[in-house]
Amino acid sequence: MIGKSNNALVFLALFATATLSNVGDVDAFTVTDHRCIGGAVLSGSKHPVRTSWLASSSFDDDELAKLIGKRSQIKRKKKEELPNEDVVFEALTESTPPEMLDLDWDNMPEFQTKRPVRESKKKDEEDDDALSFRSSSNNEPAYVDFMSDYEDENEFHIPNRLGVTTRCWGEESLGFVATGKLKKQQLREGKFVPGDLQLAFNNLLDEGILLFETSPEYGKAMATKKLSAEHILARCIQEYQGSDTMPLLVDTFANKIWQRRANAVTSSLTASCEKLEISSVDILQAKNIGWLPSGGIIKGMSEVVIDQGTANYVGVQNISPLRLRRLMSKLEKQGLTVTTNAFEFSLTQRRNEKWITACKALGVIPLIHNPLGSGLASGQYTATNPSGGLASSGATKFSFAMLEKLQPLHSVLESVAERVKTRLTREVRDVQERYRGRKGPPPKINTDITTTQVALNYIIAKGGVPLAEVNSPKEAQEVIGCLGWSLNDDEVAMLESAAELYLLAWTVPQFVIAVDGRSPTVTILGSHDVRDGVASTFYLFCSGFYG
Repeated sequence: MIGKSNNALVFLALFATATLSNVGDVDAFTVTDHRCIGGAVLSGSKHPVRTSWLASSSFDDDELAKLIGKRSQIKRKKKEELPNEDVVFEALTESTPPEMLDLDWDNMPEFQTKRPVRESKKKDEEDDDALSFRSSSNNEPAYVDFMSDYEDENEFHIPNRLGVTTRCWGEESLGFVATGKLKKQQLREGKFVPGDLQLAFNNLLDEGILLFETSPEYGKAMATKKLSAEHILARCIQEYQGSDTMPLLVDTFANKIWQRRANAVTSSLTASCEKLEISSVDILQAKNIGWLPSGGIIKGMSEVVIDQGTANYVGVQNISPLRLRRLMSKLEKQGLTVTTNAFEFSLTQRRNEKWITACKALGVIPLIHNPLGSGLASGQYTATNPSGGLASSGATKFSFAMLEKLQPLHSVLESVAERVKTRLTREVRDVQERYRGRKGPPPKINTDITTTQVALNYIIAKGGVPLAEVNSPKEAQEVIGCLGWSLNDDEVAMLESAAELYLLAWTVPQFVIAVDGRSPTVTILGSHDVRDGVASTFYLFCSGFYG
């Protein structure tokens, strides 16, 4: 090793110093049993060798010894301060709640440290947030009543001036299927099951359409299976979980010839309340009241309201204004008044338009049956779509001759729908802002207007409350789309002008040849009105011959 550079010697000297520092009292710079040649330490030497050149090194022996001792002290202190595992576990268990001790710590799920991706809310979540916001307000309904400022005919207020009839519920002849899953062919035929009715009911109540008209006669054949209209409606009410909103129920008493007694009225309504699983209905509605209302009907209507409390109000069905006044005078003696009068009216059947005016003058709410004219007034059945979009193995529901005469009305319905859509696109923001402050989030206004919605809003514009047939969630959404907008006077006039053309087309003059004594002349003696398939003939008969 002699002849190496000084740097190598210094390195070896440092290595020797570090090695000898752990040996007893040996001097770091004195080698007793080692031999150093040129700075190298050789083992086996019996004579101490003094390496004087190490004294000139830049490392001081005292400082190096201090550093080494300090490092050993730190290591020893760390080992002493490390707590025992048992002590740590006892400390943790003392501060841990009892319910946490039963957890299976070995099978705990792994924590995800990855930041979740933020996604925009879906439409259903936004609807739920809006519904929960509105329902959380004190004394505020969970829906928006766009007709809250409407000047009602009496104290019975119908939110949004819209209702639903359960006429088809439980009626197999009208498309009801009791059990099973519908096949594609059945869906095309317009069939529906109880589950469809539940979904439709939930959607209607969520949006503020609360009026439901029912009767013991609807789905009567399915009553033994508890699938009549009243049974199904009771089930829908029980399973509705949207909010605390309750529907307004109108129960119609058939009032057949053998039922025109007071106890028949009271027992029928009591049985209906049991099926509906409620204590009372909002309105008991009696039909088939003739020119001379029987005392039993009057007494029965009085007992259900005043004595038994199974109804809050009473109403009638298909009563002309003259008979309505006579009935109201008799009920007033019992301390009652007529709240509603239900009858038929639509764009294709406007004969009862004066009845609406008379009802409003008498303080009676006009409930409108068949507001869509069995699909003719809504544009469902047209000359270009005689099947109405429903699969049918037999003949179409309406003849082509009838649908052809309705073509001008259907064209105007489509034009009005487009006109309303354009108008609402501009006005929808103002409507939403109008209800934002007092109803929570702004309501959603439909702008995709259909001819069916135009036909329903026409009834509302005339002052009536349409009772639409809703048998599926799709039909429920169609009715809900009527909320938040109305027809203006120009749009109503357009529809009525087109309806007049249809009525004129179905009024066929009857020409009769009469003899005036000198020469035969042709005279129009009357007309044969065949609109809606109902013949109302007014003939003037004369003597003579017909040529």
